[in-house]
Amino acid sequence: MDHPDLNPEIINEFRKGDPQAFSSFFHLHYRPLCYFATQMLNNQQDGEDIVKDTFVKLWQKHTDFDTPQNIKAFLYITTRNACLNFLRHIQVKESSRKELMYIEESKGDELVLNQMIRAELMQEIYSEIEKLPERRRDVFKMAYLDGLKNEEIAQQMNISIHTVKEHKGKALYSLRLRFSDKQIVLFIMLFAQCLELIDKN
Repeated sequence: MDHPDLNPEIINEFRKGDPQAFSSFFHLHYRPLCYFATQMLNNQQDGEDIVKDTFVKLWQKHTDFDTPQNIKAFLYITTRNACLNFLRHIQVKESSRKELMYIEESKGDELVLNQMIRAELMQEIYSEIEKLPERRRDVFKMAYLDGLKNEEIAQQMNISIHTVKEHKGKALYSLRLRFSDKQIVLFIMLFAQCLELIDKN
């Protein structure tokens, strides 16, 4: 998946060790990588720690990359391998041993690819939500990500229920210009799963 917003010269700046270029790649890939690692480990904190280590390794090798796609591939492969190594170290636990066996089966690569695609989809939709007008964005998050009812949103924001419905409709319309209903529903479901993991940890 290409990212046209990146400065065409960013790879040269990155190879020269420019912190701003590194920051651009960090902000682009950090959130989806954390989701990716968390899904593999079923633990948010461990996933975030692995992703941070991955970015340290990326910076240490900053002269080795020719394209943004090379950087993206390195980040996902390094994170995946680190997650597998982590699971090996804790495989004394039966659940971890089973998860490792499943990931390393013939379908393991397909599983990782699907998780990678989902991570990027989450990042794209979340970015679009952040671009919505402030009140519309807040209503959407409260309704679909926090699970609040129209009456609760209206009370918290001191607006009418009709206005809440209007904001929700306009927010969904904006998202549907870029994403299918299936993708939006998948995002909401995956976001809810992430919140469950956070609550458990």
